[in-house]
Amino acid sequence: MPLIERAARALAMAETGRDDWGHIDADQREKLKQTALAVIKALRVPTPVMCQAGHELLETERGHVVGASDAHDAWQVMIDAAVGAHAAGKA
Repeated sequence: MPLIERAARALAMAETGRDDWGHIDADQREKLKQTALAVIKALRVPTPVMCQAGHELLETERGHVVGASDAHDAWQVMIDAAVGAHAAGKA
């Protein structure tokens, strides 16, 4: 399931307390997707704590030679890919 739709479904469930995506009309689903997209765009810039956690995972636990800036850049590329895929109708 595409990231934007997964996030929109989570928003719907948070609002209603149940998973009733199939019973929500198309306009409301689109509004939820746009809200989810806005939230995901807002998350594009990772916090220093997030970058450090990514650095520790990749370097300490996985043995890759990376820095916190690499984790930062990777996060932004992944968010951009999710947003771009949604815009292209691929996700």
